[in-house]
Amino acid sequence: MNNTVKKVISIILCTSLITGTIGYGAYSAFDREHNKQATTVVREETKSVPKPKTVKDETVYVLSGADGNVRKVIVSDWLKNASGAESLTDSSVLTDIENVKGDEKFTAGSDNSLVWESGGNDIYYQGYTDKELPVSFKVSYKLDGRDVTPEEIAGKSGRAVIRFDYTNNTSEAAEINGKQENLCVPYAMLTGMILDNDVFSNVEITNGGLINDGSRTIAAGMAFPGLQESLKIDPEIAEIPNYIEVSADVVDFRMAMTVTIAANDVFSDISTASDGSSDGIGDSLSELTSAMDQLINGSSGLYDGLCTLLEKSNNLVKGIDKLAEGSKTLSDGAKNLDSGASELQTGTNQLNSGLQELNGNSETLNGGAKAVFDSLLAAANAQIQSSGLALPELTAENYSDILDQAIAATGAQPLVDLKSQLDGYNTFYQGLLSYTAGVSQAADGAGALKGGVDSLKTGASQISSGAGELYSGLKKLQESTPALIEGIKQLRDGSKQLSDGLQKLYDSVKTVVDVDVAGLMVRINALTEISENYKAFSGISDDMDGKVKFFFRTDEIA
Repeated sequence: MNNTVKKVISIILCTSLITGTIGYGAYSAFDREHNKQATTVVREETKSVPKPKTVKDETVYVLSGADGNVRKVIVSDWLKNASGAESLTDSSVLTDIENVKGDEKFTAGSDNSLVWESGGNDIYYQGYTDKELPVSFKVSYKLDGRDVTPEEIAGKSGRAVIRFDYTNNTSEAAEINGKQENLCVPYAMLTGMILDNDVFSNVEITNGGLINDGSRTIAAGMAFPGLQESLKIDPEIAEIPNYIEVSADVVDFRMAMTVTIAANDVFSDISTASDGSSDGIGDSLSELTSAMDQLINGSSGLYDGLCTLLEKSNNLVKGIDKLAEGSKTLSDGAKNLDSGASELQTGTNQLNSGLQELNGNSETLNGGAKAVFDSLLAAANAQIQSSGLALPELTAENYSDILDQAIAATGAQPLVDLKSQLDGYNTFYQGLLSYTAGVSQAADGAGALKGGVDSLKTGASQISSGAGELYSGLKKLQESTPALIEGIKQLRDGSKQLSDGLQKLYDSVKTVVDVDVAGLMVRINALTEISENYKAFSGISDDMDGKVKFFFRTDEIA
């Protein structure tokens, strides 16, 4: 997959994850805003305070066997009574419903309705369901290349492979370019497992990352089932993962439970253009590729010309004695050289201008990425503070050491997940800094090249005007011929590097054009709307807002 497209997809996914994480941390702020609406007094007689909506915060706990087959689904619901209503009307398909934090009663009505006698309080209840889950997964095992069951691999030794294959079971109709299509409700699925280093060694993971504290290896992977199909992205251009795979050498295989988190609200916070369109993006990219076509042709021609010049340098040495006789011919050639140098100067100025403009955006790009990192760290600090852990404030420089120490001391899974997210973004951030540094170096090189071409143009003009005086300098020219040849070689090699670099840049830009950015943005907008509309798993009243997240736990293998 092309590196440029990898970065495009990575930025989209990282942005969605970061904003989603911030969204979880902002629940309390969301509640405060509802409470603020409930207590605000509008003094203008023509205005009225809108009644704040009740918010349903739903968590679905899925208990599965070691192969991923579901055994039990427990749903926990929190009805946030923002307006302090005396009764709350909810909708739920759950069975065996019980109040888990209070003595408020409910009355079951038709169409799965529940009327809670809330008395102004929040309601916390849970129940059970056998309803099909919107996302699911299967876990398969191999030992030394042979398919085995969880029972068969227990206690065995060899090279083991553990694979999670995720399936998106939920779709919604959406209008894409005037046609109705079924798009999957977008979910991000994060699976983590803790592997005992006495059992697992030489651990590798596909679509994830590893953390080793010396006694345990934490493996965490992420997948987006159904997103490839919904976005209609050719896997040959960019492949969005829908599985994770962990492989390791094992001795007396045993494994603790695994935990998977699935959430769709991370996609609800992706922001696109204010009017939801991407007009102009495709045109701009097409103009860029057209301009780069010309630039590549020019650089290729320059390289061919320098190769020819180098090949003829031996003849130049032999012909210096005859140069005086051909001074008239040289004068005519110098005029042509001057004309060509003018064209080269124009092209070099365009190249330098473009690279300088690109370099000028690097500071803004770095600053934006730094701001995102700071926001992520702020959310992480808020999460840690709300959990009651007394840790120093996390910064980009110290978070890794602080969280490693904290994990090695509470081994808390939230801190493991938090560090994994921070590490993922830090990798992206450091890569971005390297990229902008490279752009800066390219801009410096272009500036130096421009200066050299300007000098070449000046020299060509001087040669053209001074051809008649050439004879007196023939002896000096003869003495400097070896240096001239070496300079031509260096210029030829440099022009080859420039031509190759421009071709790689062109291939990257052309691949982005082939992705059909405009069409991709239409699908992203549609998926964002679908994600926003999916508010609950067990049911929700029309007058409620809601969010839902899923926690899957697989049995241990002992």
